[in-house]
Amino acid sequence: MNKEHIREWLKAEFAPVLLATPNETINQVIDNAIRYWNTHSAYKIVSMFDAVPGTPRVQLTSNFKNVVRVYPSTTPDWILQNHPLWTLLGITIIDNLTEDLVMMSEAFRNYRYYIGSDFHFLFERSQNPEVDGSYLYLSNLPQSTTRIAVVGTKRIVPDENITDEFILEWILEFSKAQLKMIEGNTLRKSSAIGINNDGQTLMNEGKEAVEQLKKRLGEEGRWCAFVRKF
Repeated sequence: MNKEHIREWLKAEFAPVLLATPNETINQVIDNAIRYWNTHSAYKIVSMFDAVPGTPRVQLTSNFKNVVRVYPSTTPDWILQNHPLWTLLGITIIDNLTEDLVMMSEAFRNYRYYIGSDFHFLFERSQNPEVDGSYLYLSNLPQSTTRIAVVGTKRIVPDENITDEFILEWILEFSKAQLKMIEGNTLRKSSAIGINNDGQTLMNEGKEAVEQLKKRLGEEGRWCAFVRKF
């Protein structure tokens, strides 16, 4: 659903009453709703990107607003996959050599961690993120890695066809609430020339709906704050 569809939906919501607000103002209302979403939401998205050891950075798509977690997609070389196991009376038995290799592998993994070869990343926001995707800098990417899974928060890019149910519902309701405030303010001004209307009531309804939607959006983004904290 693009901006034109949202505008027609808003008009249909107020039908059969014709809106006093022009199309240019309604478009601005929709832009304001999208802008507020982009600056205050923390909607989770996950995407895969190509990355190999030695890659200094990866450019993300422009719909990534921030990055919370990065998971290298590797194929672990399990020691036990090439060694036979025996089962005796329900107990799994491995030979002494395999047991020593397992302990050695675990010790080496901890050694890599302490010498600072553990994987970590740095997210660098683009100067114009809506056009050019931001960069993700990688350090100590594990061997045999070909791709990475990036968990982040979503940005609505310009001219995007919004299809996600939650995002679309919020944008529609927030735009409708803002439009109620504008229409209510217009009607309220007309009462100054002796025309009785419910402009103030409509404006109050819009304000109340806007505050409720802002609170809802903030609550939906708590997962991101918790992840970043711990």
